[in-house]
Amino acid sequence: MNRTIKGVASVLALVMLAGCTDASAKLPDSSTAIFSVGSKTVTKGDIYANLNSSIGATTAINNANKVIARAEIEVTDEMKKDAESTLESYKSYYGDTFTTYLEQMGITDTEYMEDYLIPSLQAAELSSKYIEENFDKIAAMYTPRKATLLSFTSEDDANAALSELKDGSKDAATAAKDHNSTSTGTSEIYTIESTEIDSTVRTVLNSAKPDDGWTMVPASDSSTYVVLKVDDNDPNNFRDEAIEKLSSVTNIQNDSTTYWFKKYGFHIYDKAIYDAVAADYPDNLVQNLPAEVTE
Repeated sequence: MNRTIKGVASVLALVMLAGCTDASAKLPDSSTAIFSVGSKTVTKGDIYANLNSSIGATTAINNANKVIARAEIEVTDEMKKDAESTLESYKSYYGDTFTTYLEQMGITDTEYMEDYLIPSLQAAELSSKYIEENFDKIAAMYTPRKATLLSFTSEDDANAALSELKDGSKDAATAAKDHNSTSTGTSEIYTIESTEIDSTVRTVLNSAKPDDGWTMVPASDSSTYVVLKVDDNDPNNFRDEAIEKLSSVTNIQNDSTTYWFKKYGFHIYDKAIYDAVAADYPDNLVQNLPAEVTE
């Protein structure tokens, strides 16, 4: 029974990605009986219809993601170690429940690791690779800056720290500690999407340059005073750190999804799956997007 359902699920994944002559994919042997209860007979078509409506969209997206990730992201030794570690933690935490789950799925430990855990790790790298391939454009749009920010609740403390930083008598960490700030004084990466900092501070940060040195900016709520210095405004000088920071931006993650699904020509022919993906995974639905204009 489990093997039959697994087989139908596999067909479901294939049908959704294959061309159909109409707007509704069908199994060629949909009338084949699977089991009967009294006068009720359940066929392959019944199971397919149920799977199609309940997990069709998710199956399509997950399988497409797996295909794209395998094509774009190399499996590293670190990924293998991470997958093995995750597998062992599942087995240790869930015990017999996890073993039973694998048996019901009809797969071994190794197959679970290779078909699920490693592809998931590969897929997680797609945003970073998208940013790497489009770095100049994305950096210009999101303006990553490496800067040091010290936050104070008192304007007097902020000005005192600012004076010491300008004359070089104290470093950032010491100036913060000596004037009642919990800031670490560590240089970090910020972008226009960095919601952890005040909007006014973010605006100043975006326009400031390393040569400007230290400056004090009252936050928009007038309850916080930020002493800041831009350490580097050329993302190419801290490219890897910038990519790591940018890869966590939701809009970039969404753009990455669209980029890869468009590159690989993801197309849905089944109307029910199309509607479900449009509702739940709009960034993956690329078949109606206009062609990019190249200059």
